Amino acid sequence: MAITKNLHIIDRTIRGVVGLVLTGLALFNGDFLQDPLLEILLGIFGTLNFISLLVGWCPVYQLSNISTLPSNKNSAA
Repeated sequence: MAITKNLHIIDRTIRGVVGLVLTGLALFNGDFLQDPLLEILLGIFGTLNFISLLVGWCPVYQLSNISTLPSNKNSAA
């Protein structure tokens, strides 16, 4: 139960690391993919991952109706 309760922390950490790595590859390593368009898309995807980490809202999770936030089981019925 501890893993599912703290899944939002793990998810946000992974999104932050992946976002920073992808943005860094796109910005600072200009010959990573040998295609400028793919590198721009990689940078945009990395930046969006990092922004979703900061605001705590991921549009892909919202569209697929997935929540990594801990559920509130103490609410009244």
